[in-house]
Amino acid sequence: MEQLTKQELALLRILQKEARFDVEDLKSRLNMSRTSVYDKIKKLENEGYIQNYVALIDREKVGLGIMVIVTVSLTSQRAETVEAFSEEVSKLDEVVEAYVTGGLFDYVLKVIVKDLSAYNTFIAKKLSVIPSVSNIKSSFVVSCIKQSTSLPF
Repeated sequence: MEQLTKQELALLRILQKEARFDVEDLKSRLNMSRTSVYDKIKKLENEGYIQNYVALIDREKVGLGIMVIVTVSLTSQRAETVEAFSEEVSKLDEVVEAYVTGGLFDYVLKVIVKDLSAYNTFIAKKLSVIPSVSNIKSSFVVSCIKQSTSLPF
């Protein structure tokens, strides 16, 4: 991929904060024509800079009151064990983010569920039954200080 222009970087900064853009606003903010704005967006999509457009939903308004940061250790860090666990955890709807990590834990998961009963069911019937899980630790989110989808570039 080629180096991005200042206009392309500015466009990405705007779109990552507000993907429902007004082309007239973008034209004036970026000093570009309507066609240029659309061409730049298409280019950034085709080159993979823009992966998707989504609506961010208030989880509590849809009845998902509990967010938990879950750390998981596996019995082995062999490639096939890590791959098998990764595949299984990616199928779990309650897991909205999952990271393979180095250090104290093998995985950090962000889990969102309706209530404590749903979390208990998730742990007992879904997560802990995946082969090679040796340890699960849960930290319940009490309040969110910062949550952003904007990258600092």
